[in-house]
Amino acid sequence: MSQTTAQIALPTAVSLETVISTTSPDHPTLIFIHFWGGSKRTWSRLITQLQNDYNIIAPSQRGWGDSAAPKDPKAYGITSYAEDIVALIQHLQANKPELLTNGIILVGHSMGGKVAQYLVTEPEVACLLRGLILIAPAPSGSFSLPGEMREQQVHAYDSLQSASFVVRNVLLGKPDAVDDNSVAQLAIDAVAGSPEARVAWPEYGMAEDYEDAVVDAVRNVRDQLRILVVVGELDRVETAENIERRVVNVLKSAGAMTTVRVLGGIGHLIPVEAPEALASAIREFIVQDVP
Repeated sequence: MSQTTAQIALPTAVSLETVISTTSPDHPTLIFIHFWGGSKRTWSRLITQLQNDYNIIAPSQRGWGDSAAPKDPKAYGITSYAEDIVALIQHLQANKPELLTNGIILVGHSMGGKVAQYLVTEPEVACLLRGLILIAPAPSGSFSLPGEMREQQVHAYDSLQSASFVVRNVLLGKPDAVDDNSVAQLAIDAVAGSPEARVAWPEYGMAEDYEDAVVDAVRNVRDQLRILVVVGELDRVETAENIERRVVNVLKSAGAMTTVRVLGGIGHLIPVEAPEALASAIREFIVQDVP
């Protein structure tokens, strides 16, 4: 197993700080797409659990981590994030084609889950796609917050103090679910996001509506698409009920084989709170895909 971190320049006019962890498995490569406020570091504990058995690609999305951050306030929509992932896949096809020999599985968390669902509509992705793993996913359709809540979210990552409060009291299932150093790193990542990226999700990313396009794409995928949805029992951001109604039922209606795994006592930050349980669920999902 080898792991490197590189800045990968893409034709979408950004460069993405990307972890590339390689081994020699007979499995699809996992491509991780992090949540609003995260970075490649969001996945560190999960990567540790999986890196000996699976190839893993984990970029920091535009505006987050050490990836490029366009100044255009409209450059952080779902389609922009998705275009970066398509370009990253094309870069791998040209430079590391062995990573794509067995196809890919997209692993999207929260906002990254909305990006992952949208990517099914991209032909360059659909032809390689072996499955979706959606972790506490935002729905592909439009949703919005009441005015006061929306304003609070716009400013959630304004300072380390506010970000730490949000991590402990909103994102984690319990305030002490992870150690203080982990909370500090999560807060640092959130605050380090570009101003444009920090406000884009609550201002317009949530409201973007791709549900019809995703449903049509899922119906047209070459083989019936297998999807794993992982939910935290204590999630206040994307509740189990909302995910069932707005994500699971929508994907099932399009013909996708969709399995739901609920993790007891866990909140929204599943990759950080429960990396072992999440890794186990991912392994089971991938094993089921082996002919």
